[in-house]
Amino acid sequence: MFPKAKIQTVFLPLALTVLAAAAAPAAAQDRPFFVGADLGRVSIDDVEGIPLNESTTAFRLGTGYRLLPWLGVEGAYVDLGTIESTVDIGTGTPQAIAASADGFEVTLTGRVPLGDAFALTAHAGMLWWTGDTSIGSTVSSDSGNDSTWGIGAEYAFGPAIVATAGWRRYTIDNVDADALWLGVMLRFGDAP
Repeated sequence: MFPKAKIQTVFLPLALTVLAAAAAPAAAQDRPFFVGADLGRVSIDDVEGIPLNESTTAFRLGTGYRLLPWLGVEGAYVDLGTIESTVDIGTGTPQAIAASADGFEVTLTGRVPLGDAFALTAHAGMLWWTGDTSIGSTVSSDSGNDSTWGIGAEYAFGPAIVATAGWRRYTIDNVDADALWLGVMLRFGDAP
């Protein structure tokens, strides 16, 4: 469905974040484990070449570990929701179209602390997805793995509770799904 992203496009935001974080003062690395939940809005411009410009509600549930104050790894279940619309696909009769996808993502997370409570983040990794598309009465299912990357910010209300916000692009075969997320992260554990 999607063209494969170039390595430079996927990893450039993460590389820049890692380099900037290496130059920034390191924050204390207490509570390196985290779990989080995000609620968001996903939009896509087209499915199978059919223009849609639609959006839907989505969610993420994840966990991870901060390896260093500026570098972490995370895994998450992502449900990108279902996009539904009615469009004329050239037959003269409007057709119902729907597309949905969910899967598991694994990403590296770069983090640039800007003080004690605020930080900027960048994410790059892979999404292992399954998806369904229906156009009229024709239904198709597919699965695969493609890139995901994004940027975000976090604000710590204390050592354990963190508010998060961000944008991520999920490339699913030949469709780009853009997600805006708001969430909460709970940090725990002792640093090694």
